[in-house]
Amino acid sequence: MHNRTLRLALSCLVLFAALGCARSADSIGNELTIPDSPDGTVIAFAETIRGDRAEDIWKFFPESYQRDINEITTTFAEKMDPAVYDQAFAIFMRAVEVLDDRKDIILASETFKATGADAVEIRKGLSNAQFFTDTLKTSQIATLEGLGSVDWEQFLATTGNALIKHAKTIEAEDGENPLDDLDSLKVETVDISDDRATLRISSANHEPEDVEMVRVEGRWVPAEMADDWSKEVEEARQNLAEITPETMAAQKTQIMMFFGMANGLIDQIASLQTPEEFDAAIGPMLAPLLGGGMDMGDDEEWEMEEEPEEEGGL
Repeated sequence: MHNRTLRLALSCLVLFAALGCARSADSIGNELTIPDSPDGTVIAFAETIRGDRAEDIWKFFPESYQRDINEITTTFAEKMDPAVYDQAFAIFMRAVEVLDDRKDIILASETFKATGADAVEIRKGLSNAQFFTDTLKTSQIATLEGLGSVDWEQFLATTGNALIKHAKTIEAEDGENPLDDLDSLKVETVDISDDRATLRISSANHEPEDVEMVRVEGRWVPAEMADDWSKEVEEARQNLAEITPETMAAQKTQIMMFFGMANGLIDQIASLQTPEEFDAAIGPMLAPLLGGGMDMGDDEEWEMEEEPEEEGGL
């Protein structure tokens, strides 16, 4: 099936979710002051994370970037089918909720053990994802209608700040919060010329790393972002241009069928009561994704059979 529309819908969901997790800049009172220097910009950006001022991230974007984001958001909301968007959002939210609810069963299964993944980290990740989805499903972007009229600055002030506050409670493998590095952040200007600069950024727990910055319309942004921005925006516009009422109508039935299958799988996981049930019902579907020939002990169902060698073969 031609699933460009579905991929675009899911990609935009990820983009909007990332915006919700965006960081912010330093502020004085209710007014934001953005430094003219690249090192000052980075320091102010970090300080705002500590100050829970996520709404100020919007002001760090060059004005043309703000217009691009608003244009893509509006165009997407106008062209996307409400049922497709709302259903995709709801399925993603429910999938995370069910996986978190059944994580003890999943992590105790032979299917999971065969992956060699860290159960502690997976458990933390699911709990954090659950908070993330709980926050998003009550936000304005939970429906296509809400997305079409979203004010990103206000969105960041509410949803963004909630996510940042939660991020401050997350512990890494070493027991520390990654945002603790902001307390020891050091930014050194290695080189600066006209509208380009090289910064050396380090902290107590991280070795110095050189980062390129570029000035765009009076705002210092990472060079990687600036170099890719026009290309990414143009690609998004081209993808959106391919969505027409006719193509949407032609693909909607197949997309909704896919959503139906996804919901069925989620229902199946939600009904599981034991790790053995998970292995029997879900394991066969996951095995190929986890590397194919997993040796699951005496259960022949998990053994990958060797192809018979043809006569005269090598």
